[in-house]
Amino acid sequence: MLEKRKKPALIITAGFFRLTLNITKLQIQNLRILDSVDISPQPGINIFCGDNGAGKTSLLEAIFLLARAKSFKSTKGKNLIQDGKNKLSIYSEAQTANLSIVRIGFGLEKNEKRMQLNGAPISRVSEVAKLLPLGIVTPIIHRLIEEGPDNRRRFLNWGVFHVEHSYVSLMRHYSTTLQQRNASLRSGETGWNVWDPQLIEYGDQINQLRAAYFSSWKSVFESLIANFPGVPMISFRFYKGWNNSLSLEDSLQAQVKTDLSACFTTAGPHRADIRITVKSRPAKEILSRGQQKIVATLMVISQLIAQNEHTNINPILLMDDFSAELDRKTATVLLSLIDSSGFQTFLTAIDCDTVTGKHSDEVNMFHVEHGAVK
Repeated sequence: MLEKRKKPALIITAGFFRLTLNITKLQIQNLRILDSVDISPQPGINIFCGDNGAGKTSLLEAIFLLARAKSFKSTKGKNLIQDGKNKLSIYSEAQTANLSIVRIGFGLEKNEKRMQLNGAPISRVSEVAKLLPLGIVTPIIHRLIEEGPDNRRRFLNWGVFHVEHSYVSLMRHYSTTLQQRNASLRSGETGWNVWDPQLIEYGDQINQLRAAYFSSWKSVFESLIANFPGVPMISFRFYKGWNNSLSLEDSLQAQVKTDLSACFTTAGPHRADIRITVKSRPAKEILSRGQQKIVATLMVISQLIAQNEHTNINPILLMDDFSAELDRKTATVLLSLIDSSGFQTFLTAIDCDTVTGKHSDEVNMFHVEHGAVK
């Protein structure tokens, strides 16, 4: 039996709130097939059930837009607005542990985004992202295992951001310095190494934060994967982006000829990765698609738990097409694990009964049909 984690209470430290937020109201206008939606989610597990094309994924997309001001499906804002309409709007109310209400809004009109927090316009997505941290599992989550390091590096960056909010500024400084160094390398001019001291300073700080986060995240993952004995033993190794036996300064020196030839910087945090193996072989060569989904899903859940343990801010989990690639037994164990986390969770499924099983009395179910939610 999985132990249910205690939900954190409201804590006030250093002049800012650390809190539990649960979305209690969600209103959507003109998002894809969703014409007008007004629902009241509950803490714990919420499941959207319905046929393909009914609008289930768009409900998850609405929550994602509130937290990130972008879609996980489309890069073009105009594709989000319902045909025949010129704007969309999303509004939510989230309740804290002391029963106060946080109001979050998102609007899109003619590719112009508008965000609001408690009725006031905001310009930085990070202001909401800090309050409403979320993780998402989509049907292509296996790409976290199968594809190159870019996705895993973004995954790592997002986890560190929620643990150390100064990380965004640090990454911005590093990226700017890296661009300057690369521009100098491309120009063929001398003096490109004038950027090295700053690159090393920012790069070392980024690496330290990533390494510390990776260690705590990995411990959480290892405790969760133990619930799935059918998955082979997984090994994770943090690759910092350069030779582990060298400092960043020494590595940049060692790569001078390579960098001059390539016209870009070949060592540094921008090359980092989480390397995933099974018996010393790449995990993508060993794991089945279903096993990849389990591992990648647990990577996301572990990230949310690690964030929660560092910040006491309760995250939200979104999971599209929950049952895909999972047998009934595995799905039941995974649902129990999600329930034990105590996080507010939003799942989609074609048939609620095949997902809930013995948990049917513990979840909040919504039926979605042709864009209407009941």
